[in-house]
Formats: sequence, C-alpha cells, structure tokens
Amino acid sequence: MTARTVLLASPYFPPDLGGVEQYVAGLARLLQTRHGMRVVVAATATRDCGPGLHEGPDGIPVHRLAAPFTVSQTPLGPHWVRDLRRVVAEEGVDLVNAHAPVPLFADAAARASGDLPFVLTYHTGRMRKGRPVADAVCAAYERTLLAGTVRRAGAVVCSSDFVAADLPRLFAGRSTTISPGVDLGRFTPRPLSGHPRILFAGSLARTAGYKGLPDLLRAVARLAPAVPDVTLDVAGAGSAAAEHEALAHRLGIGRRVAFLGRLDGDRLAAAYQRARVLALPTYCDSFPTVLVEAMACARPVVTTPVGGIPSLVADGEEGLLVPPGDGDALVAALRTVLTDDALARRLGSAGRDRVAGDLSWERQSDRTAEVFARAAHPAGRRPPGRRARSTGGLGRAAPRSRGAAR
Repeated sequence: MTARTVLLASPYFPPDLGGVEQYVAGLARLLQTRHGMRVVVAATATRDCGPGLHEGPDGIPVHRLAAPFTVSQTPLGPHWVRDLRRVVAEEGVDLVNAHAPVPLFADAAARASGDLPFVLTYHTGRMRKGRPVADAVCAAYERTLLAGTVRRAGAVVCSSDFVAADLPRLFAGRSTTISPGVDLGRFTPRPLSGHPRILFAGSLARTAGYKGLPDLLRAVARLAPAVPDVTLDVAGAGSAAAEHEALAHRLGIGRRVAFLGRLDGDRLAAAYQRARVLALPTYCDSFPTVLVEAMACARPVVTTPVGGIPSLVADGEEGLLVPPGDGDALVAALRTVLTDDALARRLGSAGRDRVAGDLSWERQSDRTAEVFARAAHPAGRRPPGRRARSTGGLGRAAPRSRGAAR
C-alpha cells in the first residue's frame, strides 16, 4: 500500500494518554515513516484540542470532531458520520482503520467509509460495568451496531488473544491479533536502582478504579516496616487524583508517595528507569501498554493474571503475578522484588528480551501493513471459515506458575 492514504479513526489520540492513544500514535508514526503511507487521524475534540484540523505528532494531520455530549465518560457526537465522510473526501482516503470499543465512533467510521476498504481494530473485551442497566445497553450495542460494523470490515484486528476470545460470536475465525508495540529506542534499560521505588503508571480517573491503585497504596503502607525506604511514584492524572492523595495521607504514607501527574515521552521513560519495579494490581485489562513499556526498560513487573496479561507475563519469568484483590500476595511479591537484587535483574532482563523480540513498533507496523494489504485486495483474503493466525500476540493463553519466591 505504498503512498496510499490511510485514515486512522480513533476516539482518543495524544496529547491524551492511554493505551488506545499510544497504540494509534505508534502505529501512525511507523506506517508513515517505515511503510510510506500517508496517514491521517480523526479523533474526538477535547478541552485542549477543539474541533478542527490540528497538526499531530510527526506532522500527521489530526481532524478533531465535535463531541458535545458525554455519557459515562464516553464522548458522543451526533454528526460523526457526516464529519468523517468529509474527512474521507477532503483527504483522498484509500482505506479506513477504526479503533474501538468506544460506542458509535468506529460505527460512524464504518458507515463513512462507503465502498473503501475498512479495517476494525478492537482494544478490549466485553463492555461490562457491573451495573444492570448499563450492561444491558452494552450487550444490545454489541449485538446490533457493533455486529454490523464487524460485518462491514474487510479485516478485524484484536489487541490481544484475550479480546478475540472474549467476544467469540463477533471475532471467532476472522480476527488477527496485533498487540501494542513499544518504542525500543525511547524505552531503554538503565542500571537497576538500589532505592526501593515502586512505580504505578495509569489513569487516575474514577472510571479507572479497576487499575488497583488503592490496593497498591495499602500495600505500600504495609511494606513500610519491612522496607523502611520504600516509596511510590504515581504517574497519571484524572478525576480521582485528590481521592488517591487523601487515601495516601490517611494511611500515613503521604511523604512516601509522589503524585507526578501526566507523563509522556521521555519523561515517562525516565520514570520507568528510576523505578525498581512497576506495580499494576489491576482487576481487568486487555493488554496494558504500561507493562510493555516497563519491560522494555528492563524493569520487573508485579501484576495480576487477568485479561491478556498472562500472554505477556509468566509468573516468575518476566514478573510476579498475584490474584487481584489479594493484599497479602501483593505485599509479599513487592517485598521480594524490592529486596532480591538477583531476582529483580533476572525478571527485568527477561522482560526486555520478551518485548524486544516481538513487540517493537517496527514489527507491529509490518503486521498491520499486511492486514491493510489483504483488506485492500479481497481476492487475497483467506477462504471464509479459516481461522486467522495470531500475529503479534505472544502465544500464552493461561497463567503459569514458575515457583517464584514470594
């Protein structure tokens, strides 16, 4: 697809931070610089980036679409189909790649694509919120609008094998796995710090409570007697930041916890490199980008065997896995990594090898370009019913215990 124009339609895009944002930005850069494609982005307008045309990273044009309504932290715009059709026409787009699951944005992109090749990239499993009414709405959306969008797609990409397996009625037999990549030139190893500094990186929005930061704050409070110098850096921002800071003070660890705000680029890489370990005691996650970035910096990770994480981290190999919500196990795993230098170095080195071997953005962009080529030339598509191969997933379907010391 050399010199063709590709529209990446994503509800979120930098300068906002998050897994989808980083995925789309990393992909856009390499499709343009490595594969000679002309890349255009369409995303929703934000407080800092209003509706209209903006210049994004690497000079990529970013069309921000008005989203005057917000429901449960989800942006909504009544004119997205019309606006996206305009972008497609003005930019001379040859292929549309929409990123989901934010309801309606990818669906609008599918409809705006008309007869152009359309590729859907899906970043999470079923949208369940634990609230009956919201869950019923999400299930109805997946059965109707989303199902129609999947049918329109000439190819479907899932960000992990977990995502594909969690929605089998939609994706079984027709999806390709291309997991988030990492910039190996930016996220590089540094000598492991002797200071027992833990890093948490992620959104502090109220909707991101599943990331487990309150559990981590309580674990740090319990660690302090055994590891007197332990500290925690929190990289992230959001609507619940003040609540997390208040909890740290109530636990008596206010001076041990540094809330760094939003970090990106070199500042985020430096935060990984200063840390002894990344901790992500999440309750659900499809394929957290922060784990990939920490591992690229040769930092051990302490996390949970949920979602797509076991395909990336094997217990005792690249990190330590603990059950979500198990405070005792979290404290024990962190104490082990903070006090055992040999183990920390071995886990960090294995993590770097893991992501360097398969998750560079160069490799992931190559795989994506292959998918685009198949979608653009339907005659080359595999026969119906034949299972798609997984390209960019790491081939681990279940957590494995390797007897790591706790």
